[in-house]
Amino acid sequence: MKAVVRIIVVFIALLFIGAALFLAAINFNLIPGLADAVALPDWAGENVLLAVGSGLLLIALIILALGLRPAKKTGNAVLKGSEYGEVLISIPAVENMVLRVVQQTKGIKDISRNVSFTPDGLVIKIKISVMPDVALPGMVSELQARTKEYLEEITGISVHEVKVLVDNVNMDQAASRS
Repeated sequence: MKAVVRIIVVFIALLFIGAALFLAAINFNLIPGLADAVALPDWAGENVLLAVGSGLLLIALIILALGLRPAKKTGNAVLKGSEYGEVLISIPAVENMVLRVVQQTKGIKDISRNVSFTPDGLVIKIKISVMPDVALPGMVSELQARTKEYLEEITGISVHEVKVLVDNVNMDQAASRS
């Protein structure tokens, strides 16, 4: 839940608590003359005011608990179950495995990588800078296939998608050869 929504939910809960306290003040005549100043219908007796006030208080506490509970932490580990128990593999560990595959691919100069986990499997995003005379379609297809195979073999977790962004062609190496 986002911060703005949390603030609104807490505010609504506080309004409900205020209404419940107002009904309690009327019911138990905590503020002299308040019951006479408020025009209540004939059916709104002590029991009805007490029940409505208690209901409002209960609803307010539930809403308040929802608004104040800590936000869910995003998963920083991938869960893999086995017959002996569960295995957690951290996202940084998977990112380092991706780095290893990319470093073994010729023609890639710089890299950044991002790994996320979806219900369909891992989604790998690789951003690379390549050398100027690299055939991109073949190199990118090979990088995607090798990354997918390596991660599935090492972790046992299915890789749903490997996205590669060629961000730059590194001309520094080409200029130094001339």
